[in-house]
Amino acid sequence: MKMTFMKGLAVGAVYLASMVAAPAQDVRLYGASATLDAYHGFLFLGNPLGFYEKEGVSVDFGTAAGSAATLQLLASGQVDMGYIGMDVLILAKRTNPDLPVTAVYLHDRENIYEIIVPADSGINSVADLDGKNIGVANLASGAIPNLKGMLTDAGLNPNTSVGLIPVGNGAQAAAALRAGRVDALALFRAQHALIETLGFEFTYFTREAPSAIIAANTRFLENNRDKVVSVLRGIALGSTFAQANPEEAVREFWKLYGMPQGLTEEEAMARSTHVLTGTAQLWKDHRDDSVRWGEMDESHWRIMQDFLIEQRLLDEAVPMEGLFTTDLLDDVNEVDISPALELAESRR
Repeated sequence: MKMTFMKGLAVGAVYLASMVAAPAQDVRLYGASATLDAYHGFLFLGNPLGFYEKEGVSVDFGTAAGSAATLQLLASGQVDMGYIGMDVLILAKRTNPDLPVTAVYLHDRENIYEIIVPADSGINSVADLDGKNIGVANLASGAIPNLKGMLTDAGLNPNTSVGLIPVGNGAQAAAALRAGRVDALALFRAQHALIETLGFEFTYFTREAPSAIIAANTRFLENNRDKVVSVLRGIALGSTFAQANPEEAVREFWKLYGMPQGLTEEEAMARSTHVLTGTAQLWKDHRDDSVRWGEMDESHWRIMQDFLIEQRLLDEAVPMEGLFTTDLLDDVNEVDISPALELAESRR
């Protein structure tokens, strides 16, 4: 079963009630999803597998319902570090340049948003979507700007060439596709991978771009640099373990949040590992030494800013200063990932 944010709060409250005398956690780290799944392992695995403890930091992990909600918690200081979309931070900085939130680590190096069509649909390019209906989670979905950008790049009018139909996520979106109500889906990678496990084979169309970062409350960063570095090392270790042994990452998730209901263990494992491995393709590959953990520069942010300007979501570029910092990355990349690899191998 997936754990909702409110249910997570309830579980957390029970836990805290039983540990009244426990010391406060060093760092409050939040994800940006209304539901938790095994593909969030890069964030939560550091606790059950001891990666955060190994790096000398104690982490209180939770989630909020989306990047905007997590950003609000970061800005107010209720959360110290969080996983959010690059676009959300840029747009917030345009409105409030002094917003005390700084990106410290590029996590999703590829685009989480994409368009998918059934492999036997006869649709071989984005241009072939002319006159088709595309399913989106809802009409306020964060996937829509990316969808419109891809349609524009293909020479289509994003406002008149296609129909946008709200279809929700998961099984609901799959049903709309199977019934022919829509010809394509534009959700995000984890949802597309999940729907693929429901009996579909898809062709994927994507726009190359980074998409999500780890950000820190700026004041917390200034006063707790070493703790932020330690959390980022723990995230690198969690990412490594999840990539090296996705089945065990799923089992750790089940220990914390329970197995899905209505499926055999074999079915649930196949589904969850497919979603996790599909999502992990967006991360740094732990085997690729040509890319450093969290590596980013102005070019990554320029890609996103140019896109937002093209989509008329941003009137002018936000200054790079104060938007992100790479000052921690040398220290982050001193992390030794061999313990995560050894642990992953020992559990096969």
